[in-house]
Amino acid sequence: MNPPEASPAEGQATEKKSFLSRFSPKQQAFLRGKYAASNAATVLVLVIYALLLLSRLIDAAFLSRESEYLSIILLQLMIFPIPAYLYIRLKPHGFAKALRLRKVRLSHLFLLLSAILMLITGCTLLGMLCGMMTAQPSFTLYDTFASVNDGTVGATVRLILAYGLLPAFCEELVFRGILCAEFEKHGILYASVVSAVFFAFLHFDLTALPVYLFSGVLLALLLYVTRSTVAAMLVHLCYNLFGIFIQAGLSGYCKSTGSVGLLVVLLIALLLLSSAFFCGEVSRILRRRARADLLDSPEEISTPGLNRLPAKQWPRALLSAFASPAGIAAAVLWLFGVVVNLVRG
Repeated sequence: MNPPEASPAEGQATEKKSFLSRFSPKQQAFLRGKYAASNAATVLVLVIYALLLLSRLIDAAFLSRESEYLSIILLQLMIFPIPAYLYIRLKPHGFAKALRLRKVRLSHLFLLLSAILMLITGCTLLGMLCGMMTAQPSFTLYDTFASVNDGTVGATVRLILAYGLLPAFCEELVFRGILCAEFEKHGILYASVVSAVFFAFLHFDLTALPVYLFSGVLLALLLYVTRSTVAAMLVHLCYNLFGIFIQAGLSGYCKSTGSVGLLVVLLIALLLLSSAFFCGEVSRILRRRARADLLDSPEEISTPGLNRLPAKQWPRALLSAFASPAGIAAAVLWLFGVVVNLVRG
């Protein structure tokens, strides 16, 4: 009696099993798709980096025209919100809730004020250490867009929109909204670190890297405490306004009077004061939630824990974000942008 013939499905399973048996267990897991080659959010970052570098060629054609501010606004919309919108549309239904685009609560007002002061003083001190405090008559964005404020009301409004409001909205939507939502499966700390590094690379400035790392981590922590990306946008906007209207004048005053030491002491005192107040407000908010048992409502995404990774798993988790093909390509683009800035400088 002849043995029964194997079905085509059984034959394919046997063939696949024999094929996989040639590899080690880790290689078999990779072939089965257990390890993703690249996080989709890293691909989004790569696209934004590439568009931003490409915009340098487009921006140069508009600098001498009257539509300078309009070109800056349109280019920013093409670089950030449009890829972000397409990314969100490609995600499963309900991903938009993970962006935490919620209104800011009035009870978080003092937290936001302390975060603004902490961001301004911390970034100013780091900027001074990095040699960034220069009084310039023009304003630059990502070392790509450049504008000059002629003092008129119209130019001031356009400057606020193009260099204050729009960058705050675009950057927070991508780096605190999308990236934190995608990387928070390992906890708040991991999401804050990864999003801050990608945010720092966005500016293609090796000297200012500590400044953007500090601001990225602080804004991410603010996002999770308030459960609102809009809160991070408001704090980011206030810092941008400080950079537009105050920072250059402050730098010029210090250079003309020679009172840099006094400024440093004042900034350190304000940083320590705002940090203590910020930590106190964070503690108050978390205690209030614990007492009232304020869990996440059903219509919003849950808040992750602080850290879900053992110490020995951190290197592997970071490699999965930065050593993926898209992560490596993004790092290459960042190095290219840094070199271009050095050559141009």
